[in-house]
Amino acid sequence: MNETVLDLMKLRKSAREFEPYVATAAEISAIVEGARRAPSSKNTQPWKLLLLQGETLARLRESLCKKFDAGEAPAPELEASVLPQYRRRAVELGKSLFIYKGIAREDKEARRLHDRANFEFFNAPQVFALGVDREAYHSGTLVDCGIFLGYLLLAIEAAGFASCPQMSPLIYPQCFKETLPEVDDTLFLCVVPFGKPLPGSHVNAFETTREEAEVWFRSV
Repeated sequence: MNETVLDLMKLRKSAREFEPYVATAAEISAIVEGARRAPSSKNTQPWKLLLLQGETLARLRESLCKKFDAGEAPAPELEASVLPQYRRRAVELGKSLFIYKGIAREDKEARRLHDRANFEFFNAPQVFALGVDREAYHSGTLVDCGIFLGYLLLAIEAAGFASCPQMSPLIYPQCFKETLPEVDDTLFLCVVPFGKPLPGSHVNAFETTREEAEVWFRSV
């Protein structure tokens, strides 16, 4: 395997603080060109990708934060049960990140601001929104889009940027429908804030743990 690709795969991690630098058209083109090489079932390429920047991103961020601040109940369009072992990993990540950031269990305001940052897209200057046609959505398209997302994240990294794939903002799908043009036929699967990582950022140095391969891999 190409050593450079392996390095990207091993070194890539999520960033939650970004410089205000806005990616150029050439940089965006390079990222998209890399991602479009992702394989898909029968070459169907079912994904849709939107780039959100400037006023559009600001309006979406404001709309999401307004619902979050009001305590509006989530209404996700995609829901799935989570097995206990997977939920355990998610809870452990949350706890370790709170400890790393110095947020105490009883500090409700700090925890609220921590959660709110998700709906601000961590103040990233640009965000990709990944989706599919509503009528075409099924388990196969989900697999295809997962492969595409992997390519997209590595392309972002190769272009000198950092990212943080999210599903949290999608609990308020109406914000996307009201803010973005011509997306009624699109089912969004995730969003990817990205940008130049902020130098010296404490939170960006946070390392998530990974299960050892023998937990999920076996040869038969």
